[in-house]
Amino acid sequence: MILSLSLAFALAVPVAQEPADELVRLRDGRLLVGAIEGHDLDGFVLSEARAGGLYRLSWGDLFPGEAERLRQSFGYNDTTEVPMTSASRLLLNNGRELVGRILRQDDRQIELRRRETTTIVPLQSLAAPPETITVEAASVLTPEQYYAERLPQVDTTDSYDQFAFAQDLQTMFALDQAKEHFELCKDLAAAEGDTPLVTRAEGALVQLEQTIANRDEAEYLENIRAAMHRSRFTEAKAQLESYENTFPDPGLRGEYLQLTDLFDVRQELAAVEYLERHWFNRTVKLLKRKALEKDASVDQMIAYIEGELPLAVRTTMLDELSEINDQLDIGAIDGLWAQRLAVGASLHSAGFGDGTWILGEDKARAGLVEEKEAKDDGKTAQQREMEDRMKRYLSNLEAQRRSASGGDSEAKPEDWWRKASVSQRFQWLLAYYAEFSGDYKLINVKYSYCPTCAGAGVIETLDVTAQGSESRRTKCPTCHGVQVRRGISFK
Repeated sequence: MILSLSLAFALAVPVAQEPADELVRLRDGRLLVGAIEGHDLDGFVLSEARAGGLYRLSWGDLFPGEAERLRQSFGYNDTTEVPMTSASRLLLNNGRELVGRILRQDDRQIELRRRETTTIVPLQSLAAPPETITVEAASVLTPEQYYAERLPQVDTTDSYDQFAFAQDLQTMFALDQAKEHFELCKDLAAAEGDTPLVTRAEGALVQLEQTIANRDEAEYLENIRAAMHRSRFTEAKAQLESYENTFPDPGLRGEYLQLTDLFDVRQELAAVEYLERHWFNRTVKLLKRKALEKDASVDQMIAYIEGELPLAVRTTMLDELSEINDQLDIGAIDGLWAQRLAVGASLHSAGFGDGTWILGEDKARAGLVEEKEAKDDGKTAQQREMEDRMKRYLSNLEAQRRSASGGDSEAKPEDWWRKASVSQRFQWLLAYYAEFSGDYKLINVKYSYCPTCAGAGVIETLDVTAQGSESRRTKCPTCHGVQVRRGISFK
């Protein structure tokens, strides 16, 4: 089955209500201010506010990045993705991996085809059963094979279906077949009176004729698009830089300029999406290793989270992003990471569990009840944080002194840390990192009552003697008076 991820296209869309003024920057540096009266896939009409004239502008007239911004605001998706298809992946005993289409399978072997190459794979060489995956169609099918497979799935009476199919064929470099289906699309659209689609099909045919006439150059540009699609921007950039030397008399310079315009925007978006996908996993890996340190002090763990961990994650991410952008430095990571919320950041959760009390009552219960308005004492947030850390340090010193004199009845954070499971320690570290390092945005805080004292913070016992009974209240040994367990969700 073929899955097409081709260009989603729309036709001319008039502006239904009074349009707001837009600031538009042209390729030559000029700025135009005015209302956009209408737009389509080829460009838009702008009513200039100062002079009152009408400008018919194509997307190519705009400064790099401007066309992308406006097209997205109008709801156009002008990203031509490569056609995808299903394939089989074979994992072999020697660690190799083969991907292709299974043509035949019996009780002894599998016949696997990848484009024009057929391989016979003995069943005894497989490490696992064949797995069905989705891959780029061009990696397993020739243009002719792709055309033969897709053709029966295309509605011959649907002009839009014909247009999308022709675009896929053009991407697969089945150029003659693409021309045939653009012409079919144009004929169907003309019969339906769909003038905008006729115009679009005619424009596509003109562009296709240029591609056919400059086949080598078109293939070169398609390789750049494929590299960008696979987030191999370092490779794509090298090809863009060598384009003019490779084709000193280009016939498709317009396409080259479009790719150049899109490059920076797509490269940055790819870096942001990579960070969003992998930042959490890299952090988890580091924290799981740290959670194994059973004899470390909680203060050492906090110092690691506030200092060493954020730098370690950024260093790892910088190294992994080299294929997307090898010009980044460590300082650029924060700006890219901050953009993850705009692209749809994943929601994660963690909890301090029975170690919630280690935070101290203020932090453990923060947000649980309405806090009194803080008095303006002139101190910065950093100064208050330093005071909190100093108090914790002095408290630990006092606890150590009492322990040495044999009079310590108060539990220490290290007592809980040593007794906690690796999973509990990991969750505590992750929750602390997510809430207090500044790397994540806190979305929600959830509380649950301490299971030992049911949220009372104390344990009440009744001592019965010959002289009578006496009620005695002691601090809960689980929550140590904070009454709750703290859990968080974050992005």
